[in-house]
This record gives sequence, C-alpha cells and structure tokens, in this order.
Amino acid sequence: MADYSLGYGGVGSGLDITGMVEKLVAADRKPADARLNRIESSAKFKVSALGTVSSAFGTLETALKALKAADAFDSRTSKVGTDTVLGATAGKGTPSGEYTIEVLDLATANKWTANQPVTAEQTFGAGKLTLTVGGETLDIDIPEGARLVDVRSAINDAARSKGVQASVITSNEGLFLSVASDKPGAANGISLAFSEGGADLQNLVNSMVERVPATDARISIDGLTVTASSNKITDAVPGLTLDLKAKGTSTVTVSSDVAASRKLVQDFVTAYNAVITAINSSTKYDAGTDTPSALTGDAQMRGIAGQLRGVLGDLLGNLAGQGLDAKTLGLQTKGYPSSDGSLALDNAKFDALMTANPEKVRAAFTGDGGFADKLQATVATYIGKEGSLTRRTDGLNAQIKDIGNQRKALDARMESVGNRYKAQFVALDNMMARMNSTSSYLSQQLAALASQ
Repeated sequence: MADYSLGYGGVGSGLDITGMVEKLVAADRKPADARLNRIESSAKFKVSALGTVSSAFGTLETALKALKAADAFDSRTSKVGTDTVLGATAGKGTPSGEYTIEVLDLATANKWTANQPVTAEQTFGAGKLTLTVGGETLDIDIPEGARLVDVRSAINDAARSKGVQASVITSNEGLFLSVASDKPGAANGISLAFSEGGADLQNLVNSMVERVPATDARISIDGLTVTASSNKITDAVPGLTLDLKAKGTSTVTVSSDVAASRKLVQDFVTAYNAVITAINSSTKYDAGTDTPSALTGDAQMRGIAGQLRGVLGDLLGNLAGQGLDAKTLGLQTKGYPSSDGSLALDNAKFDALMTANPEKVRAAFTGDGGFADKLQATVATYIGKEGSLTRRTDGLNAQIKDIGNQRKALDARMESVGNRYKAQFVALDNMMARMNSTSSYLSQQLAALASQ
C-alpha cells in the first residue's frame, strides 16, 4: 500500500492530511477491489469444482482402459486335487480345463560327503583340487598346513559364485567334508577331483561319496512326459506354474477367475457413479439455505451429463441386443427411488454369466469398438490436454492470473490518485496558513486602531 504520510500534520490547517488521503483512496478503491474479489472468488470456486469433476473422469478413464484391454477377462484361478503332491498358479490366458498330472521324479541338487572322518587338528600338505560345476572346471589351491575348515573355505571362495557350498559336518566320529550344489537338475551336477599334492589330500577327495544325485524333475501331463531342471515348472502349460512337492498324482483345474473379472466391471461402475456424484454435487442447489453450488445452472455440466447419459443408454441398449441385459449380465441404471443416472451391478447374475459364457462377456466389453472403448472415447473429449473441462479450467486460471495483473494496475492508479489528493490537501494547508497569517495581521492592526 502506498505511503501518503507527511511526517507532520497540517501546519496551517491542523488537518490530519495523511488519514484523510488514506480514507479517500480506500473509498475510491473499494468498488474495484470488490469487483476483482468477486470475479476471483467465483473463478477459484469453479476451478475447484471442475478439478473434482475432472479427477472423477480421470478415474473413470483408468477403469475403462483396464476394462478395454484385450486380456481384461483372461485372469484364471486354479484348483489342485492333492496339494501334498504339487501346487499350481494359473496366470492370465492359461487354457481352461482339467489336467491330470503325475509327478514321476523331483529335481534334486547334487551333494557329496566324505565317508572318512578327520580330526580338527589334522593338516594337509599343499596341493590342488579340481571342481567341476555343470561342465565348468575350477582350480582350487590348498595351502601347506591347511586344516579341513581351510579346505572348506578354499572351495567356497572359488565356487560359491557358481552355486556350490562346502561345509564341515561334525559328528561323533569326527569331521566330514560336504560339498553341495544349490541348483537342482542334471545339468548342475558337481564333482571334486584330486589334481596334485600329498596322499592325505588325495585320500580326502577319494573318500567323497555322492549322497544326493543331480536329477531332473519328470512329470506326466495328461500322459505326456515333461522334464525340467527345477521343481518349479513354468513352460509346460502356457501361463500355468507348477510347484512340485512329492511323487504322486493330482489334478489341476483351471477356470476363469470370475471374481477378478467382476472386479473389473465393478471398478468401472464405481468410477462411473463417482462421476455422476461429482457432477451432481457441483451443480446442486440447496433450497433450504438458498445456496447454489459452484456450477449450479452451468450449461457445460448440463451438456456433459446429458451426453454421458445418452452414450451410456445406447451402450446398455447394444449390450441388451447381444443378450446381455440386466437379467443376464446384471448391469443396469438404478431405478426409483434412486434414479440419479448411476449404475448398479448384480454380482450373482454377472458371476453366473461369466461362468457360463466368459467369451461373450469379453467380446462385449473389450477391444476396439467394444463397450469400454466407445465410452472411453466420450470421456476423452472431457479431459486430457484438449478436453473441454481442461480448456475451461485453463481459461479460468488465465482469468485468475489476469486479476493479479489488474490488481497491480489498480495499485498504481490508486497511488496516483492518492498523490493527487495529497498535493491538493497540502495546497489547501498552505492557503489556510496564509489566510491565518493575514487574519492575525488584521486583528493586530484593528487592535492598534482601537487603542488610539
């Protein structure tokens, strides 16, 4: 705010020039301030309401994209007959059906253990061992005077990165060297050989016995044999992961995941209803308090609401034409007394149809030209960079920014007005000072004449 103070009062008049100027400027400024405040408040109110509506449309667009995806209804669920034999997880697109699976062999990781004990104090002469891991050969140097724990450490230092772990087992008879692979399968077999050194080191290696062979898993799926290096088999049936636990026979039943498919449609219903709620809240009028909302009577909101209802009505009509009406699909607009344009989904009806004819549901909702695609095309005209709601919000934000510029111009104009008032009051004060001086002189002269 401009400073109009003189640093002193009116010398000739005794008037509070600073206070009078400030009050006059404030009176001149008040109508312009009130107008700008009213415009800014209204614009911000509308921007907030448009933001709420746009956010609801953004959530709806996300739900429609998920519903439109080609694999939207490809979620599967699996049921295992004997879970002590294997576990199963069905991914998207796994062919539905029942599979008879026999676990013939489990994949095992190779393990070797010495069958001759040594003492903790026993040492070995310098030498070299050769460890073969899955066809790769590693040289292991054993230093002079190494004990069994040092031999173990030398093996680990050379082979741990290859998935081989050596350990020393302590039993009642003494210490035993054990070497094992942590990777199952025949291709990951290991072997330890003596290359050079003394007889003590050679005897240690020669005493190694294979305790667990390196074997592949073998299963039979509907009579067809599948071999794998791991007990987790992922490539036998597309999208189906099998976790083998024990030898035996079990069945795996793969079917459409009705709950996951229903959630896709329910997410859409929830998001659509949130849009309806956002529009209704931003345009409602409270008759009890005679209070309008930010967008009460707004033509754009009326247009969007009308268009949305029209498009949805056409789409529901198309679904009904395909035999997917409220009685079969369970999707419909709410009726009296809650007929506000929102949607409702009958879970039991949807689940029954999804179980009986999942491909029909998929064809109706997904892909180009499907239910979700057509409604998403309408939603896209409201939001996004070129959406009507976005453009309007941008326009209001520009208006708010312009109000800031108008306030700066008003400040400059009021400062000029204040300075003009200040100059006028100073001139008045000077004139009154001169008049007071003249009055005093005349009074003195008249007093002198009277005394004569």
